Amino acid sequence: PVQYQLVTQWSSGGSGLFVIGDPDQSIYGFRGSDARCFEKLLEDFPQTETVSLIQNYRSTSQILSCALPMISKNPGPTRLLEPQREDGMPVRAVTVSSALEEGIYVAKTINRMVGGLDMLDAQWMEGGETPRSFSDIAVLYRTHRQAEMLERCLKKEGIPYILSGKEDVLSLPVVRGTIGFFRFLLNSLDLLALQTALEQVWHCPADLIQAVCHKAMRNDSINAEAQWKLLEEEYKQVANLQSFFSSLHEFVPLLEKESPLSLLNRWGVHMSLEQDPGLDRLTHMAVFHPTIRSFIDTLLLGQEKDIQRAGAKKYVSGAVSLMTFHGAKGLEFPVTFLCGLEKGNVPLESAHYSADLEEERRLFYVGMTRAREELFLLCGTDPSPFLVDIPEEFLLVSKANRTRQPLEGKQLSFF
Repeated sequence: PVQYQLVTQWSSGGSGLFVIGDPDQSIYGFRGSDARCFEKLLEDFPQTETVSLIQNYRSTSQILSCALPMISKNPGPTRLLEPQREDGMPVRAVTVSSALEEGIYVAKTINRMVGGLDMLDAQWMEGGETPRSFSDIAVLYRTHRQAEMLERCLKKEGIPYILSGKEDVLSLPVVRGTIGFFRFLLNSLDLLALQTALEQVWHCPADLIQAVCHKAMRNDSINAEAQWKLLEEEYKQVANLQSFFSSLHEFVPLLEKESPLSLLNRWGVHMSLEQDPGLDRLTHMAVFHPTIRSFIDTLLLGQEKDIQRAGAKKYVSGAVSLMTFHGAKGLEFPVTFLCGLEKGNVPLESAHYSADLEEERRLFYVGMTRAREELFLLCGTDPSPFLVDIPEEFLLVSKANRTRQPLEGKQLSFF
């Protein structure tokens, strides 16, 4: 609504107004977006001419035949899209009995798509399948917590992946304190970062933190190096702060010289945190950034798709993409898996708020239309009610625990 007011104010002195968008992809209601802005525009400017772009160059007719009936359950005009791509594979609806079985199915199917990482997988190809690269494939889910099992299964199969989006790991004390320390190194006036680091990493009491921050603020007229020499001398008997000052001496000279991955690896050794799982995940995020400043800025200001974590401490250009439906908006992939399509998850239900069914349906539509050529819909034994809105004749339904058929043949005799 605020954007709507801005646009109408900007155009008030002009002779025309042009807006473009898709109300069916309005999925950020929790940030204030409103799909009804287009309706309001037509009400406020009844002379407005509407031009509908109905030629779709992204998805095959099989994918659109499933997505359009589902989103058409929402109010609004008739949805029309004309696919411009050649026909492709049918949309596959796969039933799984558990999150583990879902993860195994996804990993094994990806293995098969890329030609198989072992000889047996290479043999198990379905007719008409196109060989894929890892970067052709996206695995999408409604909430970040669903990624844990998927990661375990991809790692087990040796499949490289990149996970996008802000994770709960960023709220862990060690991670918050580490980010705070490097934020403070980049800006010695960032006293909130200093407070976080002293509290979460060095476990200083509140009165000591307050005293240090107060004196740092009082001495901000002198340069940072001289300021911290004075404080170090004053608190030389405080063990926790001596460790902090030691870290300053260690990392300030390296800040502009080493990559964030190198700095975090060195930090882990310096603080005896080499085995900390939170710091390990943070280092896996750092591999995408050339400088510690760009890394910290992305963590603080980046959107879902900007924050990435590799499956290992080494960047791999060809990797499967893991992200939420929200994070995938604006992207497209030849092959897309939508996971966890079951009641209570899609639409997402919570004891704290009631689900906005129209927005949840739009979110599912966004997920489906990320797929260009192949779409897999994975659901449990209690499937999402949105799946009922997809005509059965457009789906190829199967179960994940399908076993390979034994090869038919006859044992040859040597005699």
